[in-house]
Amino acid sequence: MAAFEQGDLLKVNGISFPVIVVSNDLFNSTGKAVVCPIEKNTSAGPLHIELTDAPVEGYVLCEQVRYLDLSSRRFSKLSNTRYFDIMNISDAVMGIFDYQSF
Repeated sequence: MAAFEQGDLLKVNGISFPVIVVSNDLFNSTGKAVVCPIEKNTSAGPLHIELTDAPVEGYVLCEQVRYLDLSSRRFSKLSNTRYFDIMNISDAVMGIFDYQSF
């Protein structure tokens, strides 16, 4: 099992802001992760999901999805988020890729 799971809040060396792991645990077992940044100085919006009851304050920027190879980077786990938050964040990320009929 990877040292991180879906919903974990991480501080990754070389990245100035915390990130949240949005990829599922099966994918994370490869040592790679799909993450979104968490920023304090931004506003709410359909793709900016505010973290609730988390030790890290701010908004998850769901439109700024990143793929990180965490097996080759130093990182520390800050905490994790509630299941309700990861559901909202995952829905927002998936909404970017939904098929639209014209």
